[in-house]
Amino acid sequence: MTSVSVEAWSHGDGYLTVDTQEWINDRGEYADDLTDDLREWMDANGHKWPHDEVIAKWIIDRTSEPPAGLHGDGELWHHNLINFSDHLIDDLGFVVLSSAELGDLMITVSDHLGLYVAPTVYRSTVDELEELADYSNATGEYVNGHRWETADTVHLYSWSGSPHAYRVPELVRVPLGDRDRAYVACPTCGKSVRFTCRF
Repeated sequence: MTSVSVEAWSHGDGYLTVDTQEWINDRGEYADDLTDDLREWMDANGHKWPHDEVIAKWIIDRTSEPPAGLHGDGELWHHNLINFSDHLIDDLGFVVLSSAELGDLMITVSDHLGLYVAPTVYRSTVDELEELADYSNATGEYVNGHRWETADTVHLYSWSGSPHAYRVPELVRVPLGDRDRAYVACPTCGKSVRFTCRF
């Protein structure tokens, strides 16, 4: 499980976030052989950026079969997480695909500015590809058993099934103005809630 941290400036002004590389590492294993092969193939074929169609052509060239997106829908499943306020990650673009020969892959293609970068290939280690789209869910708990969850990083709900939602930014606390100690206060008792990304 990926640990979730609080990025904050002052009381009532902050959000939940995760370390992008930790999130990736919890879901995929770096594939240096495929990364090198894809980059070399792109250079040899005159492709500067890892557009979806370029990645699909690489898969076809290597396996003689087109890749498949989620549940066989399309060739790739594209995710652009730049500048979204309801995600734990806001600095990554990647594609997900399945190949009969190469397996399930996640390929990072853009950076924190949304600009294309040299692709990096990861072999999926998750049970279901849908887990690679879990960048908004987090669960949290205070030691006394108060449990909370969010599906959009903005609204916090009790695990007890209460329909009442609390707004995460309003619960952010920054003790003594020290941003490194920022936390989300439990709506029930006011104590610090520690979150993890579910998968």
